Amino acid sequence: MNNIFSKFLLIGSLFYKGDKKVIDHKKGIIDEKALKRELKRIKLLKEKTGLNHALDVIAETPIAMENYIEILSNITEDPIFIGGLNEETRIAGYKKAKELGIKCGVNAINPNTTDNELEKIKEYGIDYAIIQAIDPSAIYPEEKISLIKDCLLEKCKKANIKEIAVDVGILDITSTWLAFESIKLIKEELNIPVGCAPSNIAYQLLINKKMSKTIARGLNIALSTMLQLANVDFILYGPLRAANYIFEPIAIIEGIKAYGEKLKGRKIEKDHPFYKILTTLR
Repeated sequence: MNNIFSKFLLIGSLFYKGDKKVIDHKKGIIDEKALKRELKRIKLLKEKTGLNHALDVIAETPIAMENYIEILSNITEDPIFIGGLNEETRIAGYKKAKELGIKCGVNAINPNTTDNELEKIKEYGIDYAIIQAIDPSAIYPEEKISLIKDCLLEKCKKANIKEIAVDVGILDITSTWLAFESIKLIKEELNIPVGCAPSNIAYQLLINKKMSKTIARGLNIALSTMLQLANVDFILYGPLRAANYIFEPIAIIEGIKAYGEKLKGRKIEKDHPFYKILTTLR
């Protein structure tokens, strides 16, 4: 498998609290027909736009995680990030992926990740990870650089992680600017792929009834495209169903960026959004 972060990556979340495809969160029982419909839509959007895609699997219990991983292994080729709500659940996911012989990553390694979990990540051969540069002591870009160097990279070394990307975190609407600046500084100083989840802000405002669903979706797109201008390598865009409105605007921005690179003499691959979608809009 090529480096998962070598091309811009969209990541959609599955089986979170409120996901209507889940019938029983404790046992991991889902509506498989509904899941297959969503994944079929993702496949079509990937073909149309040229964007890469991965799945962020959120589970409440070990048995639920095991069931989710097994089901997904049979119906999708998209990379899977294991993001259970507790250590025990995530470890069950690592083990299941190893048993099934599939490559999975972890979302996420953070300052609180224990040595026990790091050992299990290594034992079960988890090769790639998103690390969260999120901590009360690391609000500003320079502080995030220190957190990554002094803590998170050491944890990845213990876990034998081969492919790393940084989630700089967005805590509220105004901290988007700090995320923007952090992304640029981390890429410049550490040359590590970087991204975040602007969808967290948009959906939180929707849940708190600060805005309508239409405005929240527009904000998700706006924040995501803003961060694309800082050259993010991945975006966690929220629930998988949000792919229906997020894929094409993101692909268009990636195409516009590539056009600028093309003018500078850079060769653009034929499966890039520049050719897949941007040129079709002329």
